[in-house]
Amino acid sequence: MEMALAFAIYSCMKSMRKHHQTIVSQQKHSQTLLHPCFCLLEMAEAALFTIATDILKSLATEIAKPAGSFVFRQIKLLRGAKDELRSLEGTVQAIQAVLLDAEKQQWDKEQVKLWLKRLKDVLYDVQDLLDDVATEDLRREVTPGNKMSKSVRIFFSKSNQLAQRLKVANKVQELRRTLDEIENDSKLLKLELHPEETMAIGRGKKPERPSPDEKIIGREEDKKKIKQLLLSSSSTKSVSFVAIVGKGGLGKTALARLVYNDGEVKEHFGLKMWVCVSDVFDVNSIIKDILKSAKVDCQGYDHDQLPSLLRETLGGKKYLLVLDDLWNEDRDKWSKLGDWLEGGQWGSKILVTTRSHEVAKVTNAKSVIYDLRGLSEDESWNLFKKNAFEEGEESLDSEQEKIGRDLVKKCAGVPLAVRTIGGLFYSKKKDEWLRYEGRELLDIPEIDEKDGGIMEVLKFSYDHLPSRLKHCFAYCSLFPKDYLYDKEMVIHFWVAQGFIESCNGEDNLEEVADMYLSELLCRSFLDVNMKGKDGEVIYFKMHDLMHDLAQKVAGGECKIVNFRGHTDRGIRHASFTSELFSKEKMMSLLDLRKLRTLIFWSGQWHVLNFDGVFSGAKHCRVLHLGYANIPLPLSSIEKLKHLRYLCIDKNESIRSLPDSITDLVNLQFLKLFRCRCLKTFPRDLRKLFNLRYLIISECRSLSYLPPLSELPSLRKLILRGLDALEFVQRTSDVGQSKTARTVFPSLERLELVGCRELKGWWGSSELMRAYQKHHQSSFPKLRSVTIWGCSELNFVPPFPRVEHLTIRDAEMLEIKPNPNCPSKPQMGSTFTPFSKLKRLYLQGDDLESPMLETLLRSANNLEFMSLNDCDIRSFSRGMRHLSSLQEPHVDICEGLDLLCEEDQHDTPWPFLTNLRVLKITYLMGSSLPEWIGNLSLFEKLVLFNCPSLEHLPFEMRNLTHLKELRIIRCPILEKNRHEERPQLAHIPVIFSEDEVDESNY
Repeated sequence: MEMALAFAIYSCMKSMRKHHQTIVSQQKHSQTLLHPCFCLLEMAEAALFTIATDILKSLATEIAKPAGSFVFRQIKLLRGAKDELRSLEGTVQAIQAVLLDAEKQQWDKEQVKLWLKRLKDVLYDVQDLLDDVATEDLRREVTPGNKMSKSVRIFFSKSNQLAQRLKVANKVQELRRTLDEIENDSKLLKLELHPEETMAIGRGKKPERPSPDEKIIGREEDKKKIKQLLLSSSSTKSVSFVAIVGKGGLGKTALARLVYNDGEVKEHFGLKMWVCVSDVFDVNSIIKDILKSAKVDCQGYDHDQLPSLLRETLGGKKYLLVLDDLWNEDRDKWSKLGDWLEGGQWGSKILVTTRSHEVAKVTNAKSVIYDLRGLSEDESWNLFKKNAFEEGEESLDSEQEKIGRDLVKKCAGVPLAVRTIGGLFYSKKKDEWLRYEGRELLDIPEIDEKDGGIMEVLKFSYDHLPSRLKHCFAYCSLFPKDYLYDKEMVIHFWVAQGFIESCNGEDNLEEVADMYLSELLCRSFLDVNMKGKDGEVIYFKMHDLMHDLAQKVAGGECKIVNFRGHTDRGIRHASFTSELFSKEKMMSLLDLRKLRTLIFWSGQWHVLNFDGVFSGAKHCRVLHLGYANIPLPLSSIEKLKHLRYLCIDKNESIRSLPDSITDLVNLQFLKLFRCRCLKTFPRDLRKLFNLRYLIISECRSLSYLPPLSELPSLRKLILRGLDALEFVQRTSDVGQSKTARTVFPSLERLELVGCRELKGWWGSSELMRAYQKHHQSSFPKLRSVTIWGCSELNFVPPFPRVEHLTIRDAEMLEIKPNPNCPSKPQMGSTFTPFSKLKRLYLQGDDLESPMLETLLRSANNLEFMSLNDCDIRSFSRGMRHLSSLQEPHVDICEGLDLLCEEDQHDTPWPFLTNLRVLKITYLMGSSLPEWIGNLSLFEKLVLFNCPSLEHLPFEMRNLTHLKELRIIRCPILEKNRHEERPQLAHIPVIFSEDEVDESNY
């Protein structure tokens, strides 16, 4: 019976791999009820209800099956195993039924809290055990019998079956007995049945709020006064201090950033630097950050040399230094830094943001202190509405307004609290507003003048997050304060840990995770830092109070480990800041067996016995090795069989990626950065069945890649800075199968960047013909292609369904549909390689005219086109086919003459009939063409940095649909702005001389 149960659980995990999702159960949070005391729910305890739910789903699925896994079928004990599974199912159901009540009671009853902690450990052990067995089954499925690794062959050998069954069965029985005891204890605790509270995340992305630094309500007067203090020269010393003081969440950093980016401030100071100091006042680290902000390379300098380098950097310059979020009240510590900040030119300023007057006085007894007030009630209400409603939708009845104003009043003018509460009500209906009117509203204390209450307000918003977002938010506490989060990396972490749930089993998990992130941004738990040209968030940040909240709700499970603290063996997700430690030191502080995340941040790591660390952390899902210059231990890498995410950055010890990496069958994300000595890869990666993301960047010695085309789950492939690579694929494995297959069946995005020697896709025409013969289709899901800085590349295969195409600094590529590789492209009547293209980015004056016209001729669905540093005359005829074009951007292009060469009447091109938006950068002419007035559907025009532009054509008065005209850094035109009034009378015109990111327009 024990053997049957063991292998039934083994097969149970197979169902959890459906649709190539992670095997680990989705760890979601149950909804919590607000408690009068401010007690923070630990991340793992909040997830127990859903972990139990996932286990029950897996058990139910397995019980319904007529047969189990491969091994289970071999032992033919189906009936007994099903009885065991039903019994286990009943135990978990009984525990699940009282979990939510237990999570609520734990704040009043210590016994309940201990019960939950015990249950948490057992459920994690169950997950790990199931994952162990299921992984071995997956290895068997993806490995041909005669090519099984030694460990897999031993696992499935007849001689080992009995021993393995007994080992697994004994562990299962041990966990089962523990669960039975826990279930019996729940009766003694008199836990009650409690229904699950749910709150689903809506489909589609929410609009991300602008960074709090961008649009600040109610701070215009504060900005003006701070500017005056910085620009004044009344101090008798060369360097003087200004301190913005106020409680947490008041907007000190946002105000400082607003002043820091002001055009007048930029002109006044020759050197500007920004450093976030935060809790730890380490002089050497602060000096390094100051130098980094000043764009000074301090690599190779030891700690004793840094101060003199700082003084040399600041000497003779009028500088502005912002020390953000300063906490140090030790005068002696400050003196070690302050002495080195002297020597700047007279009028230099140091702007400090802090919550404490004492901190401001420690920096300088004569610091000018600016006490930042809270927002007025009207300002707070306006900020609340801005975050609670979409633009233009602010219809409230009296009941809703009363609830909203009562909540805003409790926020006491603190912008962070107002934004977070406002985000909570975004897109809520009236009945959902009324839900907060009773006890929950009364339980929120009002924020006082000494920071009291701010965390309770933030916790109130956290409690009402959809359950799946709580885990994601808490996980962000693994990053240091003021960290610039890379959105893509964080999303990959979430997916690898199993935090992301697919509603139908077929969703792209990264896209679902992007929606989670968008929701957290919309609710102001995170803040946008940078967006790309397509409007997508690239980087985000977290307010320091939100970081405090994330640390508290994560409890003891997510921690930044510096080895100077106390022992905490409950950590499951760890990031490391120390640069020298041993396995023994790690094991004395942490339980390696429990670790699911190991992140080593940038630094020269010196880890003694890394082989032992890997062997111990065998349940690790995420391994991020930043600047860890160590060899990958061959003997232990395959033991990381749970691994979903592996990143190796700047490792100069690796010369060959070990073959054992192909045994990591759960691996989803593989990232190799700046491993300059890496030369070889394993020859066959097909066992990486779940690999969905592969990036190889700046591995400049790598000249060979194994066949990648048949990785079934690969969605994104990025090859960047591979100087020695000449062909993407040199060898073939097509002869190993008699059935027709698909080339890159799941690939959605391809990037070839900075591969200077890359000549083509296949290493020979014979290889290409072999693929044409054995593969029924190619790139069926590929939507985005970027080719940048590959000057030798002259051929790529056709991408029939690509929608976004970027070609920069590369000669135009030949698109060859037939297997004979002719010297010139042959465009057949039925072959339209870019018929699906919607967005096109071209840059470089070496793009060849014939190929451009070939490309444009088939792109009749193109809606957006960006041309940078191109000669427009070289492909003007091809542009006439762009009948769907709505938004062209023309940057630094010669021959900007939008007139067709054959046209004798100066009329617009036929394709311009659908034009809605036009952006022109660095136009050298003195005027726009007169025919621009015939663009009847024109809605927006942006003119950026056109120094010779003198006037606009009179015909622009005909543009009756034009809603916005942005004129940025066009000095002559701005000088003549009053002469343009007749043709611009009906158009909203925005003139600006500030330096801006033109990608936003």
